[in-house]
Amino acid sequence: MKKSVKIIVEKASDGFTAYVPELPGCVTFGNSLDEIKENIREAITLQLEGMIEDGEEVPFNLREDFNIELKLDVAQVFNLYQSINSTGFAKRIGMNQSLLSQYVNGIKKPSEKQARRILEGVVNFGRELSHIQV
Repeated sequence: MKKSVKIIVEKASDGFTAYVPELPGCVTFGNSLDEIKENIREAITLQLEGMIEDGEEVPFNLREDFNIELKLDVAQVFNLYQSINSTGFAKRIGMNQSLLSQYVNGIKKPSEKQARRILEGVVNFGRELSHIQV
């Protein structure tokens, strides 16, 4: 079974940055999730090669083949998918629009429970859209 490596994705002034908490200094940049996945896999590979050459211990999750698991917060999801209208989405999940807007704009940080509720709403919306036939 492949192990998962969590990648933290954050909005940058132009695009997104991503880093691996298990590998300090392993950072990359990308304009899309696909680009970030590709770049971070390359950055991990290069850093692991350097660690092996230097005789450093490789983190357990990175010793064999691994899956990349991107972790985005609420603001990053809405920045990445700007076509999701926060007003309409708030109504869809039964949340105060003003509060969701504050989360999206980074004015407030949602609790873990609120973030999970919002992100589950995004995933459910995606599933619903994927079942539409054209």
